[in-house]
Amino acid sequence: MASILKVDTITGVSTAGSIAVTGEGNSTTTNLQQGLAKGWCSVDHDTSTTFHESFNFSSVTDNSTGSYTCAFTNAMNFTRYSAPTSCYSGDGDITNIANEATANFRLRVFNDTGAAADVDCFTAIFGDLA
Repeated sequence: MASILKVDTITGVSTAGSIAVTGEGNSTTTNLQQGLAKGWCSVDHDTSTTFHESFNFSSVTDNSTGSYTCAFTNAMNFTRYSAPTSCYSGDGDITNIANEATANFRLRVFNDTGAAADVDCFTAIFGDLA
């Protein structure tokens, strides 16, 4: 019989902010907070430099062609967070994250010839919030 759990808050017993989740095969556990994306965004860079959608991002600033600063609503704890990024175009775009700070990061986009490019990009952020 399946069950439905309806709650507004989940809190750990020994540590309020730490919840272990049993993984596949029932042999390992994962810390729930460590596995969650702390933010994500879908950015319209090719027409208006705005968010299509976002979570825990407050703004995006157009610095120049192919260079954007994305700011967090809630800061990260450390400047070396994981930020997998991809872009939507057929030109073999290359992205990188630079100038990481706890409050924001710079996203740089280049096309397959190495020129800076304005295209839509998607980013998720993993790490600890401040």
